[in-house]
Amino acid sequence: VNRSLDKWFSAPMDAVFDATKDLDEIRRDFDLKAVLIVAGNGTVVRSSGDIAVSPDLSDRIIEKLGTKTVAFIEIDGYSITARRIETSQGKQVAAAVFLKPQSIAELTAKIADERQKYEELIQNKLSYRDTYVLILALMTVLVLFAAVWVGLFLSKRITVPIEALSEATREISAGNLDHRVDIKARDELGLLVTLFNDMAGRLQGTTRELEARRRYMEIILESIPTGVISVDADLRVNKINRAARTMFSAEEATTLDEIFAGDDLGSIRGLLQDAGTGSAAREIAFTTPGRPAHSAVTATRLTAGGFVLVVDDLTEVVRAQKATAWREVARRLAHEIKNPLTPIQLSAERIARNVARLPAATPRVTQVIEECVGAIVEEVSSLKNLVDEFVRFARLPAVSRVPNSMKDLVDRTMALYEDRLNGVKVAVDVPPDLPPILMDSLQMKRVLINLVDNALEALSAEPVQELKIRCELARDETMARLTIEDTGRGIAPEDRDRLFTPYFSTHKNGTGLGLAISSRIVADHGGYIGVEPNSPKGTRFVVELPVCQESSLSMTSPASGSR
Repeated sequence: VNRSLDKWFSAPMDAVFDATKDLDEIRRDFDLKAVLIVAGNGTVVRSSGDIAVSPDLSDRIIEKLGTKTVAFIEIDGYSITARRIETSQGKQVAAAVFLKPQSIAELTAKIADERQKYEELIQNKLSYRDTYVLILALMTVLVLFAAVWVGLFLSKRITVPIEALSEATREISAGNLDHRVDIKARDELGLLVTLFNDMAGRLQGTTRELEARRRYMEIILESIPTGVISVDADLRVNKINRAARTMFSAEEATTLDEIFAGDDLGSIRGLLQDAGTGSAAREIAFTTPGRPAHSAVTATRLTAGGFVLVVDDLTEVVRAQKATAWREVARRLAHEIKNPLTPIQLSAERIARNVARLPAATPRVTQVIEECVGAIVEEVSSLKNLVDEFVRFARLPAVSRVPNSMKDLVDRTMALYEDRLNGVKVAVDVPPDLPPILMDSLQMKRVLINLVDNALEALSAEPVQELKIRCELARDETMARLTIEDTGRGIAPEDRDRLFTPYFSTHKNGTGLGLAISSRIVADHGGYIGVEPNSPKGTRFVVELPVCQESSLSMTSPASGSR
């Protein structure tokens, strides 16, 4: 703006204006229409007046003057006096133009008016400059504002989707897989938003599928009777299923040392060492009381580090194998023993009769023979009872399971002991609303009688004689748990695992078949029988039987099983 205004009011322009002013004064002094200064080539150097000076006029003046110094010329109705003069720029021609047809006063006023306008223009030079600067500044501000607004608008089209994607990434990384980017965008950003939402959807679907599979595997892991223990490289417990927690009483175990101790821990560490980078298996007889007596343990090394221990409780299997073997022994013994017993008894009785008939028999001889024969007959009778037990153990009838009430079974059984308790305090707690049990009531009554008889015998010499019989639902209400607790002398820990083995008894006169037969009956019902110490003293027998399910109401034959 300054440069433009300076060009308007520059020094050359002022000089031209001054020269024109001088010419104008000359013109006014001599009442001329115009005054011209013309160069030798016909170019008008200076002019003053109110006529349009065309190149044709100046050329015609030079032509008319010719070589003369002064000439009077008539051109286009004007009277022109031309004279050659010497100036600093060389030889030039000064021409005075007289008005002939127009009013001199009118033209003079017009010149004065134009001069006044130019002087006003010079006086307003600064204000014009300020005005133009202000206008330019306003235009600059408007342009800057428009540029900023356009920049912000364009940047929002980029930054808003990017911020939304960043926020969505944080949400998804935090686990909120339902989060989606709702911002609409174009071009590559729009494609990126669409791909991100598709990725989030697929990730959510995959996560749900993995979670469903994890829950499915969790249910299977918690349902199987095999114990599963997962540990890391430092032998810290990562996962332990319900079967393992029950086997080893490890509800809150965090390390392998808290599950196994002593020789058991040494056996497990040796198995892990044998596993190396693969797997190893061995049978381990745990020595800790309350643990499975016989177990098949498999250790497998994980690629990510750590091990998985799979523990199969073989106690019931070993017990069943022993029971099967003993049943075969019992069958053969019964056959081999029973056959000669009757002849032996008859022969002894015959000897006694014949001796009594002999006339020479002395009373002493007769007494000895009678005592011997009586002993033989008594022992033969005892052997017959034992053989009968062998037969019952070897040939237990097949169970016929039908829905029965556990409360009715307990009530009928305890009614047999009303006159035989001899001061024993009995407490029975069997809810009447328990679901029915699929069982053979006659055989289960035999089991209950055997357990109650053992409890009463254990209480016979104790100062505190208490017997408790309770029944409740267990294992997610799929089993009915019957417990018989006494405050008797208890059972030694080393005898508990052998208690259900045939021909093992802690009683002086016991045959060792009662609990073996009871274990067989419970197993044929698909249940479990076990023994554990009572608190503070005594023994607790536990019998678990499956409750009646809707799909099992039509069952008439047992499904053999164990805990």
